[in-house]
Amino acid sequence: MNKFRTIAVCLLLVFVAACGGKSKKTDFFGPDEKPKKPKVETSTSLQRNWSRTVGHRIKPGDAVLSPASLGAYVYAAATNGRVEKIDIESGKVAWAYYDKKETITAGVGVGGGLVLFGTSEGFVYALNQSDGALAWKTQLDSEVLSSPVIDGSLVVARTGDGKVYGLSAFDGSRKWTISRQLPKLTLRGDSRPVVTQGVVFAGFSDGLLAALQAETGRALWDFPISFPRGTNDIERLSDIDTNPLHVGNFIYVSSYQEVTHALNIQEKRIEWSADVSSYHSMAYDAAYLYIVDKSGVVHQIDRTSGNKVWSQSALRLFPVTAPVSVGPYVVVSEGDGGLYILSKQDGRLLGKHALGAKTIIGEPVVDSDTFFVLDSDGKLQSLSILNRK
Repeated sequence: MNKFRTIAVCLLLVFVAACGGKSKKTDFFGPDEKPKKPKVETSTSLQRNWSRTVGHRIKPGDAVLSPASLGAYVYAAATNGRVEKIDIESGKVAWAYYDKKETITAGVGVGGGLVLFGTSEGFVYALNQSDGALAWKTQLDSEVLSSPVIDGSLVVARTGDGKVYGLSAFDGSRKWTISRQLPKLTLRGDSRPVVTQGVVFAGFSDGLLAALQAETGRALWDFPISFPRGTNDIERLSDIDTNPLHVGNFIYVSSYQEVTHALNIQEKRIEWSADVSSYHSMAYDAAYLYIVDKSGVVHQIDRTSGNKVWSQSALRLFPVTAPVSVGPYVVVSEGDGGLYILSKQDGRLLGKHALGAKTIIGEPVVDSDTFFVLDSDGKLQSLSILNRK
């Protein structure tokens, strides 16, 4: 979505609020009284293994940036055109790439010997994973708003004008392009595609999850995840902005206004649906999904049945980030840089740990018992959770 549409969203939100009279405010605005932060008796401690500044300040909402890990390294990007490969254990930089002319808006994707990111001018860059040298770059038609993904010889990229591109992983040349018409009003950002079994799954702002043939981009089928409803454009938002989650034979996907679905990709059918709407990515473990809904409530959902096991509403109406699964814990942030640690067993709050008044950007990434967060100052931190005896 371009900047003008973003401005239009903000103006429309203000208009709807003004026209609401004394009616209860929607979840976009929160309740009439500012919600109170929960009191937490901390039974965990947070160990900072290392931290380093990748780039300058990142304004939340301007970019879709998340670190990525592969092997012994974690990769991160900042909006000022800098990308780094960092040793997971020591925090030392193996290489850094910098292009001051570019504003990075999406990244990073890692695989197939490449590190991928997208820019505000519509470029997709591929760096050599080994040394950070530029392998190729290619120009697309609009701003890139989700991390490019790689599967074998194919790179899949999304742009803010509703297009999906299949690119050659060898030189960035276009293999195919598909386009979907955008609704009048959408959330800023695009869901990251999933590529599996020769099929690309991509969620769109019209509420459809499309299955595309990876080799040609040919449409195979669509799954309706969300339907526009309501009397105004805000109520009719049906974006799939959460990244589809591929685990085994299933793809799990949520939409802004509707539910979370488990899609059986072998049988091409919906296995179950849970009454949880979200624009955040999900976390998972062997048995459960962890979802933060659009109101900030954290849910544990059984992956087999779709039943809710527990819901933690202590952070409701706070700007809660995507969850991350770390051993026996679920970790979320609520906008001020504070990390909340929840028990997977029952959803209890076990601790709050301040990282400073900084917003967590994108999705944290987990490597064994360590997780990595990128904040709005462009700082990447390696963190571990410890029990207090």
